[in-house]
Amino acid sequence: MIRCLAVTAALFMALALPVRADDADDTKAGIMTKLETTKISLDFKDTNLSEVIDFLHEVTGINFVLSKTVLEKARGGELKVDIKLEDLPLRTALKLLLELNDLALVYRKGVLMVETKEERGSELDMKMYDVKDLLMKIRDFPGPSLELSSGEGDAGPTTGIVEPDEGAHPFDDPESLVNIIRNATGGDSTWGKDGVTIGISNGLLVVVQSASIHREIQELIVALRQFK
Repeated sequence: MIRCLAVTAALFMALALPVRADDADDTKAGIMTKLETTKISLDFKDTNLSEVIDFLHEVTGINFVLSKTVLEKARGGELKVDIKLEDLPLRTALKLLLELNDLALVYRKGVLMVETKEERGSELDMKMYDVKDLLMKIRDFPGPSLELSSGEGDAGPTTGIVEPDEGAHPFDDPESLVNIIRNATGGDSTWGKDGVTIGISNGLLVVVQSASIHREIQELIVALRQFK
């Protein structure tokens, strides 16, 4: 029954898509164009995700790859598709189809990779943040104060000028800013993982981390600027 319904879905798709597998364009531009311009109709009932992806490849010519985690779940029967759509852009249809199982789609090296959202969120990316303003020492130039002394012996009272203590800016040492960011974003549990790095070079904070941690760092830098 499932196979029959899957074949029915494939026929719907074949009618909607004038594209053959041997016409596939594996470049990013070609795939993105297909996602935006191709209209598709789907009718799947309790069908394994891997079967749906196989038919999508056969009909659209786009290469799909399931991540190891997704493939294991599909083989274990955990990922089922129950969906009926008519005449939608391929990108929209794929998004709706995958969101049913909390999955995400990402372009990588000529293919569309199907991943769990956890896998997608754990990918490492390098970003640079200009933090020169946070590292710059700012002086408020307070005025000197007058100090009155009673003097010694027969000497009368005297006055003296006491220069203010400039003090140190909390981020005079770049490592102090790095430590604040590390501690505020999970400490060793976040920064002890393989491949992640953080450091400052020429006023730029260079970070290799996941997208979620990058968002936390961006918010933290904004907050630090407000209280600078």
